[in-house]
Amino acid sequence: MRYIVISLIAFLLLSAYPFSKAHCQEDHVQIELKTLAKKNKKAVGYIEATNRYYLTLPFKAVPEKVLQKLQVAFYKDIEAHCKYYGWKYLVDWKVLASKAARESFWGTSFLSNRTMNYFGIRHASKAWACETFNFCESYTKNDPEPADFIVFPNFKSSLWMFIHTMYSPHYLARLPDSGDRVIAVIEFERKHGSHYWKNSESNAAFTKQISGKPYTDEAIIYTWSEHPINNLCVNCNRATDRQWIKKLEQAARY
Repeated sequence: MRYIVISLIAFLLLSAYPFSKAHCQEDHVQIELKTLAKKNKKAVGYIEATNRYYLTLPFKAVPEKVLQKLQVAFYKDIEAHCKYYGWKYLVDWKVLASKAARESFWGTSFLSNRTMNYFGIRHASKAWACETFNFCESYTKNDPEPADFIVFPNFKSSLWMFIHTMYSPHYLARLPDSGDRVIAVIEFERKHGSHYWKNSESNAAFTKQISGKPYTDEAIIYTWSEHPINNLCVNCNRATDRQWIKKLEQAARY
């Protein structure tokens, strides 16, 4: 009887979190791109190095119905991952998801499908990405000048390193509490190279879950948007960042 009660409690706890399936890898965008390629070969390209499709149409030329399908597919692919990591790192998950949508144009860009880098993360000034986390491979692309972008094995790794980028000292300084809620786990992970809630060969877990309220979308957007060091994104500002959150919310309603 006791075992049944414990099992039931565990089930209810897991069920309470819609991101409990965050470790399942989905690829609805690739399915949509493959379908589109059969209808219009000029609209989609294929990357042999990764066996993935990408959109070749100018983003503004994508038909509305096609765009909606891609938006829904991308939302399905990343929702659980962003909710899970948002929970673990105290950040509004929609900020993470909308940033990925913007940087990768709903998971259809060449760069995101060549490198699994959905946030446009460069190697420059991020020695820790290679030295601690072993994400050392890079892909050089003109943006507009040649730049080395980090290659990741999957979306989750890209998301994890974006959180580390977002929680770098110059961005943390802009948070209301200067990042006091998260700075300890970021430092711990950069020292040990593993998620703070997991045991590894070199260390015991820091804690299973950090406490505190998640930083709001406004607080997180303020950290990077219009920051002097973050001047590479054309037309990126707080207003357009908010617009992309609204686009993400719209994708959820389709």
